[in-house]
Amino acid sequence: MGETARQPELNRSTNPKNMKNKLRRKAIFLLSLLFVSISTGLYAQDPSFSIYIDNPQGIGKKVFEFDVMVKASGSSSSFELRTFQGGIWVSPSYINGGTISLQNLTAESEMTTPKHNGSVQWNATDNFINLTANIGVKTPSSCISTNVTTAPIRVARIRMTNTADFGCTTPDLKFNYVQNGSPLRFRTSVSWRASGCNLNYDMYYPNRPYTGSALFNGELYSTLDADGMSPTNPDVNDPGCQAVLNLTAFLEGNYMGGSTMNTTLYDLETYFVLPGPYPTTATDSILVELYAVGNTYVPFASTSTILHNDGTAKVLFANNNDISGNPFWVALKHRNSMQTWSKNPVDFTSNVSYDFSNSLAKAYDDGFNPPMKDMGSGVFALYAGDVNQDGTIDLSDMIDVDNDNNLFAFGYNISDCNGDAATDLSDMIYVDNNQQLFLFYAQPYQP
Repeated sequence: MGETARQPELNRSTNPKNMKNKLRRKAIFLLSLLFVSISTGLYAQDPSFSIYIDNPQGIGKKVFEFDVMVKASGSSSSFELRTFQGGIWVSPSYINGGTISLQNLTAESEMTTPKHNGSVQWNATDNFINLTANIGVKTPSSCISTNVTTAPIRVARIRMTNTADFGCTTPDLKFNYVQNGSPLRFRTSVSWRASGCNLNYDMYYPNRPYTGSALFNGELYSTLDADGMSPTNPDVNDPGCQAVLNLTAFLEGNYMGGSTMNTTLYDLETYFVLPGPYPTTATDSILVELYAVGNTYVPFASTSTILHNDGTAKVLFANNNDISGNPFWVALKHRNSMQTWSKNPVDFTSNVSYDFSNSLAKAYDDGFNPPMKDMGSGVFALYAGDVNQDGTIDLSDMIDVDNDNNLFAFGYNISDCNGDAATDLSDMIYVDNNQQLFLFYAQPYQP
């Protein structure tokens, strides 16, 4: 009997059912790899940034403003900022027993419209500012974010109004890291867009650790932070009860051109002549005096500060409660320059700025001589050469410089008119040129 023909057996690898299962497993594997790849890519997109307090302004005795700033940092060159939420602690001694009301000055935000429009709430129990996240960044028709680069932008400007005068201590503004429900304390957080409108992350995204680096007032954020708050920003943590004058001026002797001066104080510290420490931009010390309108003979307030090589100086006057809201003449004095006064009284209703350097019309002029030296390119400077500080540049100043020149004087001497640490012929030239102009300092006369 003949053998029945056997049907060919299907190879397992070519069985349609097995092939389908194999393709399904392969697809799952590839999707898993893709997910890992995407996840890894998204982790790499976590931005590194710096959030800090800047530009504090005491406006009168009971109003204080400050800015919250952001910039990309570390390996990040830019990122898309979506929202910001802030929890900011304020020193209770600065509140001084008063009751605080808050305002978010929405128009001052440099974020993309609708800008930072979050509401603000004061937690009087813990002295906290709760600033809610801005809303309206996802709409039916648009996906809104703010491109943040290494150039800082203002997230929000907060205004604090006190029923009492702010205290004379520092405000000590610190960012809060730990949230609390009652009383309400927001933690500071940002959210950003990784791509598209629906892919948004923040520092505390569930089940997803933040892999960037976040600096708050210069401190690297960590979940292990001991006190749950950032430090203060010492650069802007000026005490209350201080009137602030942001001054710009140049000294003829120290001027190097291009709106830049030499760095005498820093250089002399480097030579071990002066103890310091001085910032690398320190040109020299100046004395700034305020004179009340009607009394230009006895200074109402005076303080010394450092004039930097870009011509700027931050001048702090301690008795802000007496200065704020009033006009004062500003007199600028330097150890071997001609003292120079403001053209008119300056109104100290808030933090003010005054620039002597950009016009002759900024200096008081009695009509006898130009009140400042024209350095060219629209820059003006205090005359060099009043070595003995008697209000004029004449032969007596020349004698002082000549005597020190004969001694080969080196160091921080008033006869060093150009700030190069040596008294020599170059200093004598300044005195000789200016004495021929018959210069006398100009002071407003008010009987």
